[in-house]
Amino acid sequence: MAPEWHDQGVDAPSLRTKRLVLLPLGSADLDEAAALFADPRVMVHVDGGTRDRSTTSHLLQANERCWKNEGWGLWAIRDATSGAFIGQSGLQRITELQDADVEFSAIIGRRNWRKGIATEAANAIVYDAWGRFLGSQIHALVHPDSAAGGPFLRRIGFRRDDDQLVRGETLEVWHTQRLG
Repeated sequence: MAPEWHDQGVDAPSLRTKRLVLLPLGSADLDEAAALFADPRVMVHVDGGTRDRSTTSHLLQANERCWKNEGWGLWAIRDATSGAFIGQSGLQRITELQDADVEFSAIIGRRNWRKGIATEAANAIVYDAWGRFLGSQIHALVHPDSAAGGPFLRRIGFRRDDDQLVRGETLEVWHTQRLG
């Protein structure tokens, strides 16, 4: 039986790692996601910066539609033992980047920085993504002032491309390619 916090109203499986449970991010995560997205230190290099509760609610509803329509999306990252919300990570459509269909992203709450959680979650998510997403590449965008973004992506197998102007900012563009 799934824990109470698993009831997201979205038909998608959960992923498990040694320390984490990943579940489709949805409206049931609103309180925790709103707190995460309102933290200026967490959101400093995220496109658009902090988000208010209403914007967060709309983003979660859009993610539920993505899971329903595409079969993939963003995951809530939770502690496998306690169920505590740690952050979010996964795939979303990107239209602003030439020759790209989906973007990988990860946002982790401050108290869980530098514990390898983003890497652990990302490895599971990207591995799972190749079974859900039919494209040949997954892209990621990194703000040039983010000291952690590039090394994190390199650890999970992404390679850096040329920087591009995206949403009015010059950003680092990274990608990983389907093998075989």
